[in-house]
Parts: sequence; C-alpha cells; structure tokens
Amino acid sequence: MDLVTWIFDILWCPFIPPNVYIVHQYFNFLYQFWIHTEMVPYLGPFEYILNTPSAHRVHHGRNPYCIDRNYGGVLIIWDRLFGTYAAERKDEELAYGLVDPVNSFDQLYTQFFDFKVYGFDKPLMRDENGKEMFTGLKEKLSSVVSPPGYFPGTKTRWFLFWKCNDNNEEGIPKVS
Repeated sequence: MDLVTWIFDILWCPFIPPNVYIVHQYFNFLYQFWIHTEMVPYLGPFEYILNTPSAHRVHHGRNPYCIDRNYGGVLIIWDRLFGTYAAERKDEELAYGLVDPVNSFDQLYTQFFDFKVYGFDKPLMRDENGKEMFTGLKEKLSSVVSPPGYFPGTKTRWFLFWKCNDNNEEGIPKVS
C-alpha cells in the first residue's frame, strides 16, 4: 500500500467495521491485480460497465488517444458518462508510460526533485527560434495547471474542476 493511504484509512475507522474494511481492501487489491494484465482480451459486454484490462491498458498508454482517459477504478461507466472513455485500438500498438519519459530510476529524485515529471519546467520552454512559448506570469502558471499537451492556442474546456483539451491528440507527440 501507499505511504499516504493510511491517512484516508483512518478516516474510515469510525464508520466501517474493521472486518468489512479488510475484506474490501483485499477484493480491491485482487481487482487491481487483474486489470493490470495483458493476458485478458477484450471482454465484450462487460466493457460497457466494468473497468476491464482492455480499458485499463488505455489508461496507462502514452499514445495521443490515451491521454486523460479511462479514470475509473472498478466501474468504467462513469468515464462513458463524462466523456473520458476511449476504447483500445487494435490497429495501433499501445506504448506505456509518460509523454516525456523520466530519465532516472531514483525514486526519491523522481518524487521530490524532478520538476519535469510534474510539468513545472513547461513555463521555461522555448520554440526552435529561442522565443519563449509561454509569455507572462498568467500563461506560465496556466501551463503548469493545464492538461498535458496544452500550449498557447490549444482549445480547452472545463470538466468538473479541471481543464481538458478539446482535441486530446492535439499537442501530444506521436509514439516513435
């Protein structure tokens, strides 16, 4: 388990009996183990309601059509309702990982000091002519909190409390 989840676990204590909580945790662990496999193919009608391995592979993909898709932990129906669902494409090989790969295997460095991972280096980007891409404080702050692939001129829309790109594939480099 995560080092931080114990904070949320403590909040459950007054409301959920320990035996119910433990059973829930183990079933959730088994479900998460099951959806992180490439052995299970497309599951037909189950794909409309449950988060299946096929849908979850898209969640971990870095292909342009996979960015900001398939958030559901168990029920994928919420992604279908909110427009964040994308089906796995059979004609395109899925590449896993981040759009900009991390250049270190040091977990402490990645968690605390690699500002590129969190997009904090994005306001400093320059185009091929050396001109700043994000000019002014407002644009620099916006670049950090905007979705992946956001650049000046990219169309975004609000989705609940955060912004999404109108066209998810705009600004995301193709997998090479």
